[in-house]
Amino acid sequence: MIFTPAIVLPPARRTAPAATDFTLRRFDPGTDAALLHGWVNTERARYWGMIGTTVPEVRAAYEQLDGSAHHHVLLGLLPAPRGAAEPEPMFLLEHYAPEHSALAGRYAHRHGDTGMHLLLAGPGDGKALPGFSAAAMEAALAHLFADPAVLRIVVEPDAANTAVHSLNSRLGFRPAGRIELPGGDDTPAKTALLSICTRADFAAATARPASAAVHLSPGRWENANRHLLAKAIAEFTHERLLAPVPADGGWSVGTGTHTYRFSATVHALEHWVIDPDSLEATVNGEPAAPDAAAFVLAFRDTLGMPDAQLPVYLEEITSTLASHCYKQLHSTASAAELAAGTGDAVADFQRTEAAMTEGHPCFVANNGRLGLGATGYLDHAPETGAALALQWIAAHGSRASYSTLPGLDVETLLQDELGARQLARFRARIAEACAASGLDPEDFVLIPVHPWQWEHKLSVGFAGDVASGHLVHLGAGADLYQPQQSIRTFFNRSAPTRHYVKTALSVLNMGFMRGLSAAYMEGTPAINAWLTGIFANDAELARGNVGLLREIAAVGYANPLYEAAGPDAPQRKMLAALWRESPAGSIAPGQQLATMASLLHVDSAGASLAAAHIRRSGLAATDWLARYFDAYLVPLVHCLCRYDLAFMPHGENVILVLEDSVPVKVLHKDLAEEVAVLGDRQPLPPQVERIRAAVPDAERRLVVFTDIVDCFLRFLAPLLAREGICSEDRFWDTAARSLRDYRDRHPETAAAFDALDLFAADFELSCLNRLQLRNNAQMLDLTDQSGGLIYAGTLANPLAGAGAETRPGPPSGGPGQPPPSVPLRPDDAQTLLCACRLARSNG
Repeated sequence: MIFTPAIVLPPARRTAPAATDFTLRRFDPGTDAALLHGWVNTERARYWGMIGTTVPEVRAAYEQLDGSAHHHVLLGLLPAPRGAAEPEPMFLLEHYAPEHSALAGRYAHRHGDTGMHLLLAGPGDGKALPGFSAAAMEAALAHLFADPAVLRIVVEPDAANTAVHSLNSRLGFRPAGRIELPGGDDTPAKTALLSICTRADFAAATARPASAAVHLSPGRWENANRHLLAKAIAEFTHERLLAPVPADGGWSVGTGTHTYRFSATVHALEHWVIDPDSLEATVNGEPAAPDAAAFVLAFRDTLGMPDAQLPVYLEEITSTLASHCYKQLHSTASAAELAAGTGDAVADFQRTEAAMTEGHPCFVANNGRLGLGATGYLDHAPETGAALALQWIAAHGSRASYSTLPGLDVETLLQDELGARQLARFRARIAEACAASGLDPEDFVLIPVHPWQWEHKLSVGFAGDVASGHLVHLGAGADLYQPQQSIRTFFNRSAPTRHYVKTALSVLNMGFMRGLSAAYMEGTPAINAWLTGIFANDAELARGNVGLLREIAAVGYANPLYEAAGPDAPQRKMLAALWRESPAGSIAPGQQLATMASLLHVDSAGASLAAAHIRRSGLAATDWLARYFDAYLVPLVHCLCRYDLAFMPHGENVILVLEDSVPVKVLHKDLAEEVAVLGDRQPLPPQVERIRAAVPDAERRLVVFTDIVDCFLRFLAPLLAREGICSEDRFWDTAARSLRDYRDRHPETAAAFDALDLFAADFELSCLNRLQLRNNAQMLDLTDQSGGLIYAGTLANPLAGAGAETRPGPPSGGPGQPPPSVPLRPDDAQTLLCACRLARSNG
């Protein structure tokens, strides 16, 4: 809340001060309570809610605030007036964490929010000065925004306090709606007008420099470069593009004038973990700052970067570094805190979604998002925890169509997602637009659109359709959505049991323009219905530990202009959407939700979320892992053996359901675009036929080895080993035992299981970064993904020979168990070097 009584100043002051004249110090309840008592006990301060209090009561209230880690109180001071010895207190500033206040759960909180209360000084001698309130307010806001972690300031003055609403508006606050706030020990209940001031709004209101990129600082930039450079060397070595050599007790890679030295441990699957702090770079023998982009430039020939791809890849690297700077500043929750949660499963699910710092574990340039500006990043990147309203468009039925699961009609879907009143408003706007275009309002269908997509692509690239009336912009929907790690998928924060919405977003990220094919949308529900039937009628899949988040409806728009431009035109994927089931309504009380990608999250202290969940569960590590593999790994292998069915089961596509941090169920999503039936043995309905893929039998096992073992479990095993949770041998033994147990209870698929050769000595190394380096505009031809893969020899299989019987060794799961990983010995290096040379000679 903000209170602004008429300000009167001593005779010595006849002009209002500037915001820069104020200084701030901590409020001391012991010495300052009497001063504040005089301020709050006036009729003009009634909105502060402390009229009638005594000095001891004021002191007690502020002693309680002073002891809170989430609430801070300051005094704003002006220099001592003529004849006075001490600076003069002129306002009280309280700032607090909204998520730990009465605002929690009552508005769309996001990272970087800070709540503020401001109380201006009480009456004195002299004449009130116009402009004083604004100067004091500006000083308070400038002080808060001086902290780079503060991105928005939230206030909740009484809705009846019209004077302060006007002042708020002058300083950049925008109303965000009325909310009902309960009373506290010292404050009455009230109807508040929630208002929010962003950095950009404050800068515009006060003619200050904008600071949307305030997270970019020298220290964070160096940390980001060390982090990404360590990852780049590790992943390029894993893909055998680089070959580190022993050097001074550590390792070294070099090319031309550039040399990089570092310490590392090497794990199963030739997985390198490089200590970022150990990195030392030299150029022409002179020390240089670690620089990920300079590294790419230096090694461009070694990496095989085509000239046409290099500038875009450098831009993706720089964007990834910038996002890491943001994450350093704002991802502050510990792994233990995220694992424990708050008891609100949905809020905790989305808190974890926004807390993750890494992106895809394999890709080096994994946060490119080329096309988003600085403000667009803050509004749309998943790590910001932003909440936004989707835009809605009405599209003429001659160019757009819906498809739904059997039994679901479009009107029911829209009623459920929008509500009757909002849907009626949209229908009225369509009728109004048709009065000018002459088109029939009954012929229009509704499409949700990413707000960035409407502003930057559709309103420009589809301008002809807008002008002709075939596209009608209806405005923003009422619900607020949070971007998920996949950036173009949204979770409904206003009504969590409503569906996810996936939209097209024409930004370049990790080798693909994130469009959405209107043609693919047509068959989406049919594919989901077919998958639902398989899962419902298969005893292994119906055990209750695996399920699907079905895509129940889809809509796509075919722009005649771009349809005529050819099948590969990215503009054909600019306007489409689908609705996917939310997990929020299907979990039992006490259960938690978390994207599987979060298991690999490491907090600022180096602790992983996976280890935190295992510790919290109270289970031995191998017991926890056995339940995880039984829900994640085994059903995927069964689908492949029984139905030739392959998922894309990376961390973003899998939602974990946990009870007391124990995985009890896995939910798969992103089905229609990313599932495939391999080969022609499995009969498919005609409308599902497009998911059939011609894949050589020898590549079938890579569905397990590449997508699961190399691209996810390779990272999880060393994390647990490093924290002493479970040795790598025990990790892979547990995985292998789960697979052998599956084979034993399913003799009918034993032949197909054995054909995968999952316990073979080695498997082919399929390289993801090489795909992005080759063509970062489109890594693969989606019509022939198998034909575009790049291999680099083979990897030793950690499942080989494991699981038949328990290996001798110390028990796992104890937090004191030392990690088994040790630095790679120099005499082991020759094996890696030979393999790297072989891989290069084989292309």
